Amino acid sequence: MPIKRVQRNLCLGNIFSIAIRLRMFFSVLLCLILLQTAHQTSIAFAAFEDIGAGARAIGMASAFTAVADDANAIYYNPAGLAQVRRTELTGTYGKLYVGLKDNSNIGSGYVGVAQPLMFGKLGTLGIGWVSLNLEGAYREDLVSFSYGKEMFVNGLFLGGSGKVLKRNFVGDIYTQIDPLFIQNGYNTTNYSADLGLLYRPSAIYSYGLMLRDINQPDVGLGSQDKVPMEILGGFAYHQPTLIFDGELSHKDQDTLVSMGLEKFVFKYAGFRSGFTAGSRNRREVTAGLGYKGDNISVDYSFIFPLGGIASTAGTHRFGFTIRFGKKIEKARWEFEEEEQLVERLLEEKSAQISSMEKELDSLKDENRSDRLESTWARNRILKLEDKLRDEETKDLEDMKSKLFESKIETDRMKQKIKDMEDKIQRLTAPHAVPVQKLTPPVETPPVQVQTPEKPQIPLNYVVQEGDTLQSIAKKFYGNPDRWVEIYEMNSERIERGGTIRSGQFLVMPQK
Repeated sequence: MPIKRVQRNLCLGNIFSIAIRLRMFFSVLLCLILLQTAHQTSIAFAAFEDIGAGARAIGMASAFTAVADDANAIYYNPAGLAQVRRTELTGTYGKLYVGLKDNSNIGSGYVGVAQPLMFGKLGTLGIGWVSLNLEGAYREDLVSFSYGKEMFVNGLFLGGSGKVLKRNFVGDIYTQIDPLFIQNGYNTTNYSADLGLLYRPSAIYSYGLMLRDINQPDVGLGSQDKVPMEILGGFAYHQPTLIFDGELSHKDQDTLVSMGLEKFVFKYAGFRSGFTAGSRNRREVTAGLGYKGDNISVDYSFIFPLGGIASTAGTHRFGFTIRFGKKIEKARWEFEEEEQLVERLLEEKSAQISSMEKELDSLKDENRSDRLESTWARNRILKLEDKLRDEETKDLEDMKSKLFESKIETDRMKQKIKDMEDKIQRLTAPHAVPVQKLTPPVETPPVQVQTPEKPQIPLNYVVQEGDTLQSIAKKFYGNPDRWVEIYEMNSERIERGGTIRSGQFLVMPQK
């Protein structure tokens, strides 16, 4: 309220009118101060402060501009909606600054829906609603209509939002006789727009840029009160179970730096933390927990202010996300499962080798038909043959080695299981009960059963033509699965992949 107006009222002695105005002024003032977590004597913006949306993002200090890979992208960066490839419904409810001395009850809510079009090929639509409520005094509502799509180059996502901003002051016996509200009402509504960009050149790195409220809408009641434009830029480092993000934001005279971390263990349990620092002594730490399943996610986040506002137990947010529709193939910016990665590499190498074999056969045919000069064709053929050998020995040999090591582990486990089963069978077998002999036993000639004698196990064995580790194990131990023991004792002599050569000496296990 202007100082001159207060002085004029004092001069006129209208103390009752001043009291009414001061009560309303300080009610709204309290809400604004709490939202900006600043000193109790400083006010930067009139309305629609950034209170965050989505428990997952808030647990990472809201440094989400360069991540934006779920329905929370509606609020943080609409360009990231293009990364959502299944229908998502998300909701969050929060209690802000619990434990204030004046018992203020400040609540916030967020609901968002993201709908891919043709599995994301035509982009993704989003609708979101954010609310803030100071019980008995003030309310803000923000409704967003968003769209994001991959455009121009691979990994470049563009998006935008159209927003409706609405403020509502609660009417009571004091505001009903105040000229400010009598002349202008209790509500204000205006429109705003956001633009977003997200670039993810690979599955590991992503970069984001967000321009929020670019038209600076006026939401004042009786006088001008513009929402300043905010510029946010960030980066993120991704791993299959880890995300680290950082963000820098600037709004009017304020600058904030935020950093967040998300780590998943056992694939489903997520742990989050973050830190924010900036102008007007704003400092706060965040933490969060989450469960992420194939179709349902549940999240919790906590914000504790280290500077600015005092005497509070912090802010708590609870959220959930539900995904609909069948899972589709992973996008190129997503991480592959280990089995899928090996399978894809094998297919690519096989296709590459097949292509070179076809070219080699074509050159040989043309050379036989005298359509090519013999020297050039011979050199070309030799180069292709060398390249084929290199591809097989360098690329496929590593995969063969991995498969061989996996087979060793599998056979070792089979042998352990078999030994355990034998041991259990011996322990649980019924003991023979002696029977009292009443008559002398009748002697019967023993039946001689000829059993094939196992060859004596030598200390060293010379590999014969056609021998394999499995055939040697069966020959001397009667169990082909014991080839693992022979391999482990001769691992320095045996080539990668378990290949043995005729005439090679092997040390034989004696047990």
